[in-house]
Amino acid sequence: MKRDPLWFYNFSNAFLRFVFSLILRVEVRGTQRVPRDGALIIAISHSSWLDPVLLGPYLPRYIASMGKVEIFSWPILGGILRAYGAFPVRRGKADVSAFKVGLQILKQGYAMGIAPEGHRSESGKLQRGREGAIMLAIRSGAVILPVAVWGGKPLWKNLARFRKTPMHLYVGAPVALEKMDGRVSRELLSKISDELMYYLAQLMPADLHGYYEGNLREPEYLLPVKRNEGGDG
Repeated sequence: MKRDPLWFYNFSNAFLRFVFSLILRVEVRGTQRVPRDGALIIAISHSSWLDPVLLGPYLPRYIASMGKVEIFSWPILGGILRAYGAFPVRRGKADVSAFKVGLQILKQGYAMGIAPEGHRSESGKLQRGREGAIMLAIRSGAVILPVAVWGGKPLWKNLARFRKTPMHLYVGAPVALEKMDGRVSRELLSKISDELMYYLAQLMPADLHGYYEGNLREPEYLLPVKRNEGGDG
């Protein structure tokens, strides 16, 4: 899958940063932790439609993100999203096609964004993670970057009152799986998915831990990796 030229991606991010400066107050931390090259799975918390949209404008990587399949059928927005590098996924079911596209992106050494929870949290608190991000990591060998994003739920209410919405985007340390030998059971996949959510929860306020409140255990399989860091954030 060809991921260039980057002019439209870069132009879109510059435009989005300008728009966000008018309607949001985005606190960004930890961008120096983003690996600048190599296959990367960016795993985000997800409580607002804004969460995945913040990745490109604020993280120093070209990122192909999954988006719900319905919006790709919209006449104008669907074309813009494809030109930006996003690709569709069917929520609520195992989407083999989206998995193959994501795997291809990673095998070419690019970064892709995914929400391990699978869909937006109505309460704004963490839901139990699903296995998709871990399966991609096993198949591709990619590093996973936990990125916690929260604060976007009151956007429309704040816009009506001409107020900026405070949002937070915190980047955690990259993590990677120990070498997995043989077939991985569904039980082990779920356990490792919970470990990924552990890293996301560590970046967020305790009152947003949701399913993982009082249910956080030190990871055994998904462990921090040492990588060169650069840039400021």
